[in-house]
Amino acid sequence: MKDLAYPHTLFNFVDYYIAIANYSVVKSTKVKRFCYNIFLLVALLLGWVSCSVYKYVPEDEYLLTDVSVKVENAKIQNLSRYKSLPRQFPNSKVFGVFRIPLRMYSLLGGKEGKVGEAPVIFDSIYTVESVRDMRNLLVNSGYLNADVEYKTKKSRGKKIDVEYLLKPGTPFVVESIDVRIADPTIASILKNSNSTPLISEGMNLDVIALDNERIRIVDLLQKQGYYRFDKSYITFQADTVAKSKKVHLTMFIDGAEHTQYEMGDITYVLTDNPNYSLDNYNDYKVDESEGYRVLYSEKNKKPELKHEALLGHSFLRKGMLYNTDSITKTYSTLSKLRYNQYSNIVMDVVEGKDELATTVFFVKRPKHSLTVEAEGTNTNGDLGAAASVSIIDRNLFRGSEQLSLKGRIAYEAITALSGYSGDSYLEYGVEANMDFPSLIVPLVPIDFQRKSQATTQFSVEFNKQKRPEYEKILFTTRWSYLWAPTWRQSHRLDLADWNYLMVPWVSPKFKTEYLDPITGKNSILRYNYEDLLITKLGYQFVLSNARTNAVVPLQYSFRFNIETSGNMLYAASKAFGMSQNQDGQYECMNIAFAQYVRNDLSYTLNWRINQSNNLLFHIESGLAVPYLNSNSVPFEKRYFAGGANSVRGWSVRELGPGTYVGNEKKVDYIKQSGDIKLGASIEYRSHLFWKLNAALFVDAGNIWTIKEYEDQPGGQFLFDQFYKQIAVSYGAGLRMDFNFLVVRLDAGIKAINPNYASGKEKYPILNPSLKRDLAFHFAVGYPF
Repeated sequence: MKDLAYPHTLFNFVDYYIAIANYSVVKSTKVKRFCYNIFLLVALLLGWVSCSVYKYVPEDEYLLTDVSVKVENAKIQNLSRYKSLPRQFPNSKVFGVFRIPLRMYSLLGGKEGKVGEAPVIFDSIYTVESVRDMRNLLVNSGYLNADVEYKTKKSRGKKIDVEYLLKPGTPFVVESIDVRIADPTIASILKNSNSTPLISEGMNLDVIALDNERIRIVDLLQKQGYYRFDKSYITFQADTVAKSKKVHLTMFIDGAEHTQYEMGDITYVLTDNPNYSLDNYNDYKVDESEGYRVLYSEKNKKPELKHEALLGHSFLRKGMLYNTDSITKTYSTLSKLRYNQYSNIVMDVVEGKDELATTVFFVKRPKHSLTVEAEGTNTNGDLGAAASVSIIDRNLFRGSEQLSLKGRIAYEAITALSGYSGDSYLEYGVEANMDFPSLIVPLVPIDFQRKSQATTQFSVEFNKQKRPEYEKILFTTRWSYLWAPTWRQSHRLDLADWNYLMVPWVSPKFKTEYLDPITGKNSILRYNYEDLLITKLGYQFVLSNARTNAVVPLQYSFRFNIETSGNMLYAASKAFGMSQNQDGQYECMNIAFAQYVRNDLSYTLNWRINQSNNLLFHIESGLAVPYLNSNSVPFEKRYFAGGANSVRGWSVRELGPGTYVGNEKKVDYIKQSGDIKLGASIEYRSHLFWKLNAALFVDAGNIWTIKEYEDQPGGQFLFDQFYKQIAVSYGAGLRMDFNFLVVRLDAGIKAINPNYASGKEKYPILNPSLKRDLAFHFAVGYPF
């Protein structure tokens, strides 16, 4: 049997091509040897660059090898702030141990570039400046009598370590606080605000805290109409009590007249070429309404965007108080419009009035685009090609609705598939996607839609595959809602996700050899080659503090997903007394429908140790349960273990369920799926040089079935056995991170193999064999 290692079911058609990208190349001897040579080359390279790192350290100079910051007989807050102050740090280390970039510099003959890092030569001037910076920070943190010292330690081989010693002494502490505000309106706003002050009695006399309090007040007042209010109007006076370190703190807000501004007329300019002055748009047409107007090019009969689209994504209204929060939210919501390239908001004070004339420049993207793509494929040595054409309209109904149409065709030769009439694989399909920048739901307030950045998605897809073994046709329709109340959380509701799978033809040889119950009881395999209807209803919730281009020391991401199928059809079939087929299943349009519930959970924690090193923890679980109209979960909804994004000591779909051991036939990969999944990983990522990164990892997990299947012996989940069946692997990887694309090569080695009950086969970590235990994985993207 040829090329059934990863079945070409239409439901997991996308997964199939991901599997090609994430191909666990351990199955291909040539590719395995190639990947092994890559890792061997890297190992030899690392050994080669172990030549002297002192070659380019000048005579009578020293290589800085360590910098530490310590505190003498005291505890201070935010010690990490002081550890970031030294003007010099040692050369970067991979995994916190190896100075590979420095060694590469030596290897390249002292040429600093993408892959090399010049030695950091100790400079006493920088050290003195670092001492000054640390002392200033201590003083600003309330340690007015602080001192900082440093000492160096030289060792053999032109190395030097620097240690900074902080001597903070006793801090000056705020004993009382007095607030004096001349403007009664501002005083009332601050008094009634829910915002918590950042200064309090008992705190150190911390200049940074005082400045943060000024920022808090300015931010609060600028949300209440004070357009011209800034930090210069807020001052502090500190008076010390004689012969003590207690401080009486007074905060003053300048008594100058402060004006609250309202939003005046609002103008939206729809333009291709922004020039941030209305004088440059005198030839534009004007479409006016109460409180705002829209300027658009004279070549258009109507504004390119409806008023509802602009107002539905803007928090600015005439007559409201100026509010920086509304400005920020307007930028954010406008950026979600597919027709918007970027926006700019300009405000000017109206002469003689407490009003702000506001102009929102909406810079448009091209309305239409055409994309043609071609790709080559290689599946276990079988070559092929694919092509696709995409057409996009980003403003179909003048509301920034996006329509995308895509057609795709693929062909691949299939060799060494004896006994079948064909020798090729052909796939073609079309799909249409329609995105609306709002919730298409009655009675939903526009304020909720604006605040939650809601969208509605509709899609229709037709796909057909023809192989020597079978033909499959898939028709899919989907209706989804997406919304994000805050930047930390997002929601997705798949209200209707219908998948209609037809198998119009199966090769007699394939049917006889693999599907007929007379020659085999592969019920899971047979179920995958029968007509099927899935009517999914699903919900997904994501909570994360990761932001684009933001450096967060501790990032987390939590995902929750639940979906179910067939419940309404089953209830209707029961209510109307529909008859069942010979397998005891109700049908819709003469096709048995799937009925199941599936739940997935995952949590990832990313600890940023320093600029070059990250430590990540990942756990996940999954449960899929068939009931009533189904005896098993549809294959594409089942779980698998092993591969580039799972337990990497095993190739894709080689692990589990439970203790089940597949044979050498590739069709067994279909049996190696389950209804329950548990997984965990620890990964240490470190920057090498240029775009190249390295990783060390440990993975653990497995899959199980919820009941004992005859063709999956040992696969059932049992509470008194499952923990003994957890597979463990370890390994290393290389990653090329281009920001927009990550290419990854991982090598995983088995550590604990659940296929064996005891002995050295059970614990290959004690008796490793690369031929038996090593698996390579080439993938696109990080594993989590």
